[in-house]
Amino acid sequence: MDITFKSNFIKGAYLEINGPSTNKEKYTVQFFDKKQNTLIYETEIPINSWAKTSKSYYIDWNIIVKNQKGDVVYNETIDVEDKRVYVALCSKSLGDTLAWFPIIDEFRKIKKCKVVCSTFHNDFFKKTYPNIEFVTPGEIVHNLYAMYEIGWFYDKNEEVDYNKTPFDFKKFNLQHTATNILGLPLLDEVKPKMSHNITNINKKKSVCIAIHSTAQAKYWNNPTGWQSVIDYLNFKGYEVILISKETGTYMGNHQPIGITDKTGDIPLEDRMKDLLECEFFIGIGSGLSWLSWAMGTKTVIISGFSEAYSEYADLRIINESVCHGCFNNYKLNAADWNWCPVFKDTENQYICTKKISSNYVINKLEDMLNK
Repeated sequence: MDITFKSNFIKGAYLEINGPSTNKEKYTVQFFDKKQNTLIYETEIPINSWAKTSKSYYIDWNIIVKNQKGDVVYNETIDVEDKRVYVALCSKSLGDTLAWFPIIDEFRKIKKCKVVCSTFHNDFFKKTYPNIEFVTPGEIVHNLYAMYEIGWFYDKNEEVDYNKTPFDFKKFNLQHTATNILGLPLLDEVKPKMSHNITNINKKKSVCIAIHSTAQAKYWNNPTGWQSVIDYLNFKGYEVILISKETGTYMGNHQPIGITDKTGDIPLEDRMKDLLECEFFIGIGSGLSWLSWAMGTKTVIISGFSEAYSEYADLRIINESVCHGCFNNYKLNAADWNWCPVFKDTENQYICTKKISSNYVINKLEDMLNK
């Protein structure tokens, strides 16, 4: 019986050797990063066993197998062209999904492969990406050549898991989480093509805002900030539409006056319609800011929670003269609503946005409107 070798690149490079059990020879298996000309992992295995790398992000793998004489008996270099490649988005977050998904289609086009994809929001994309096969998260997918998972991964020590991503994702724009894992260059921003059934779009003199998010550190914590901006916009003749899901006073954050209240658990297509009809959107670090960007609406983000490079926006308002960017330097504790890794429980808690004045924001908006 001949010895056979099987390889795939499903969440890492995998090599299996099969043959007669009477063959007691051992084989040296080497996994190289061909692009970097670096040996990533080497091991010795007998017949009817396998080896796999711990690194699961895209690498230009070259698998070499040698017998005990040192002869190369197997040599395989990854080539995803025309192969079935499964890419899974591991986050349910709206913002993560909108940022990462369009990179999957770029991967498909650049690598010329047949992409299978799972997201928690497949309906956003099914109609507009006919060349991608969509599956439900957790669904078993057969006949795969390679598989990659997109997400923010930490190890048991709460440090970045460099077996699942080549770089610290916190130091890049959110979209580049996907480019890094899929082995692509840092592409310029790529907006998703959104599936929707919205018709009869009537542009009007309105501004959509979203004041809520998933942690207090993401808020604009200037207590009079939103109200002053809304008063300014009302004076300029704008209808201000609040489209946050959260209603009324939420986690101690009060709803401003002078707005059209469209808060609540409303279908996302209704949010999209509001964004398509308004002149621009003002938000914070939230999924609705990413939705505005994805819909092509002029987007303003007020944030000290993250560095300016973290999100895409037409206007990014930040005060870099005070402590800021904790999101890019620390692991967010999502279980602690009042997370503030530097100044928690002090008078400087959330100073990053307390020190963004309403006048500063209004002046930036005035400049934008004049242009």
